[in-house]
Amino acid sequence: MDDLLFLSPDLFPLHFVLVFLFGAALGSFFNVCIYRIPLGQSVNRPHRSFCPSCGMTIAWYDNIPLWSYVALGGLCRRCGAGFSSRYFWVELLTGLLFAAVFWVHRFTPATPLFLVLTSFLIIATFTDIDHWIIPDSISLGGAAVGVVAAGLLAAIAAATGWTAAGQSLYVSIPFTTMGPWGIAANAAVGTVFGYVLLWAIGVLGTLMFRKEAMGMGDMKLFACIGAFLGWEACILVLALSSFVGATFGISLILAQWIVAKLTASPAPKIVPVVPSGDAPAIPPSPPTPGDPLDAGSRPRQLHHLPFGPYIAIATYAVILFYRPMTEWLGRNLLLFDLLPR
Repeated sequence: MDDLLFLSPDLFPLHFVLVFLFGAALGSFFNVCIYRIPLGQSVNRPHRSFCPSCGMTIAWYDNIPLWSYVALGGLCRRCGAGFSSRYFWVELLTGLLFAAVFWVHRFTPATPLFLVLTSFLIIATFTDIDHWIIPDSISLGGAAVGVVAAGLLAAIAAATGWTAAGQSLYVSIPFTTMGPWGIAANAAVGTVFGYVLLWAIGVLGTLMFRKEAMGMGDMKLFACIGAFLGWEACILVLALSSFVGATFGISLILAQWIVAKLTASPAPKIVPVVPSGDAPAIPPSPPTPGDPLDAGSRPRQLHHLPFGPYIAIATYAVILFYRPMTEWLGRNLLLFDLLPR
């Protein structure tokens, strides 16, 4: 029993800090994955993290998550070249998300599984933002990890009679009541359902808009989410990600309209030359580059994000707020009465 004193609720603040630091440390590794995986490079060979400018391998004391970036001012110790602030923010974001998952799910089977899913989503999000791709090693690899983890949890539940794990894949989010092996079945069905769901949306969108409406990477990422969360949660993630994407898109359109109004200058009036006698009319000269009438001088179109980040945001919302969300939806939308709470 003394060995379990470390798990005492009285030590929760210590656990919380340790989980945050663990997440920040993994965030440093995720930065490497985000940079190297899309380029087809190994994440651990031929050497550790290095400066892209001078090629110097970064020493361990200059690679401490969060602290090293602040202490060095985001600069290389050797050549003084600047590192992107992305490295710091990914480390901080990973630490915060890990801490949030632990805050909600504590010491339950949900916590390690959701931390793993969070890791895959962080890498997928930033590779999608940078390159508009989600590597198969992240999406399909994540789906495989989710199914295997569910199988192991099911085997443990069946062998030990662990009723809490047998009742559901995630103790605090009951997705299935099929018994221990229902855990594995839920993950397998969720993998297939997640992929097919987004594939069907993509086919429908392509038929409606006459162009590709959904990328294969997004479909595979949904398979990964289904493996970890089960098929029911895929529906909620799809609804939330669509809402987040639409909100962000509308916000960009409004911001673009406001910028255009604030930066627009009155167009100069062009007075046509009235011909006198047989003199030919002098047509107005075409607008010169930089002239308000020139199309090239219009405000630059604001770019939109790929769908992957919206999927990730929606998935985090489900991980952290599934119970209150489904309770609210159950009270206000009868359709969601079918979702387990």
